[in-house]
Amino acid sequence: MLTIEDINNIIGGNLVDAKNKESNEINDFETIYHFVKSKKTAYFSPNRETWAKELGRNKNALDGNELVDKEHVEIGLIITEKYISDLKYKTPQIIVKDSIKAFKSLAIYIRSQYKNPLIAITGSMGKSSTRMIITSLLKDYKVLENRGNNNVRAAIYTNMLKLIKNPDYAVIETSMNAINYLENTAVYLKPDIAIITGIGEAHFSTFKSIEDIAKIKSRIFEGLSKNGIAIINNDTLFADYLVDRAKLNTSNVFTYSINIDSKADFIINEIIYGKGHIEINLEDENGEVDNYRVNTISEGMVANTLASILTLRKLNIPIKKELLENFRPFSKVLAIKNIKTKSHELTLLDDTHNASLPAMVNAIRAFNSQAEFYAGNKIIAIGKINDLGHKSTEIHLRLINELEKSKADYILCKDPELKTVVNKIKNKKATWYPNKELLINDLKYLCNKDSFTLLKSSSGGTDFPELAKNLPNVLQNFKLENSTSDIF
Repeated sequence: MLTIEDINNIIGGNLVDAKNKESNEINDFETIYHFVKSKKTAYFSPNRETWAKELGRNKNALDGNELVDKEHVEIGLIITEKYISDLKYKTPQIIVKDSIKAFKSLAIYIRSQYKNPLIAITGSMGKSSTRMIITSLLKDYKVLENRGNNNVRAAIYTNMLKLIKNPDYAVIETSMNAINYLENTAVYLKPDIAIITGIGEAHFSTFKSIEDIAKIKSRIFEGLSKNGIAIINNDTLFADYLVDRAKLNTSNVFTYSINIDSKADFIINEIIYGKGHIEINLEDENGEVDNYRVNTISEGMVANTLASILTLRKLNIPIKKELLENFRPFSKVLAIKNIKTKSHELTLLDDTHNASLPAMVNAIRAFNSQAEFYAGNKIIAIGKINDLGHKSTEIHLRLINELEKSKADYILCKDPELKTVVNKIKNKKATWYPNKELLINDLKYLCNKDSFTLLKSSSGGTDFPELAKNLPNVLQNFKLENSTSDIF
């Protein structure tokens, strides 16, 4: 717990409008005003110029003071660079010269007072799902985690401030933005367990090579103490490099793998694919095999599950199978959607949450694992992988082998980056579309009775996610009357 006076002493500001309120308790912090709901919550008001310069905040974003409801009574403290003079209710304000400096110094102080385990997760793919699985397995405890998938520098410092709530565990995912060469927040976050879920082809608009990405991701280990724990996906690119980097900070380095022949510390015994789910067999600490059901269809999510189970074992917390079985990822992460049209039923597999090359490959393989359970057309419809910069053509071409080996009857591609891919695919019915309307129109006819369709793309840089959003409604209002055998 901190009082308003304590906070002022830590950040060194000018406390005003706080007569007889200096000892009021503050137990939460927000930088987004509409989340302020309590007189025990302090609002860090983002100064437009300062925050844009220091944290990359959108320069067109409103100044934090402009967002304050002048008649709002349920607020305990405002920390700002400019005094707000026209509040209806006198709310204590701390006026600081530099709100970023105050923001960071208070976050670092609160982190130093927090003594419970903190888990940090990064990776080119799987970090959000791994964080969510770990949090689900910790359902019996009070857990602090990211809001949504907000994982940039400002979000890391905000979550450090929220450690004032003293949760039993904190599970924080971090992006490249939070551990890059501009600033490595991991050294302030100081995780007790640091996890890297994978290194993949992404962010090439910012970084020159995948080696650079591995170097950046490994910076998460710089926050570990000598007693800290590093957990690394042994199946990823540059796994050996990541292990070496982790060992510079701790001797407690553990690897996991979904490859039964792997020499990783924690491996899977068996993967059994069912319709809409996977069962995995793992050895427990006593060498006995245990069975777990996961409501996922991808090897990537199985790998995320291994990372999560290994994390709980290192925390000496038993795994409750029902918590794992009941876990659901984001709504657009390999989400199986059963659609009833005016003439038949079909299934869509929506994975438009985001994409890197490994995530795209993972989605295609997940599609393959389920294709046998459907009697209708098997369709892969994909949009571009965003943020590939100068390597975009090269990386998209790497999809050809996976698409040719896939169990798809039809491959439908959108976005200019995939036009060359379609031209090079052999022995498959593959077509490129210049816009989503033409693609949707063909999908209406191809999605026949008991068909199975993968929808996969990045969440940004393409309007393919709009297609995925609109397609269910289009299909529900469509009646299939003619054969689709000659549509190509």
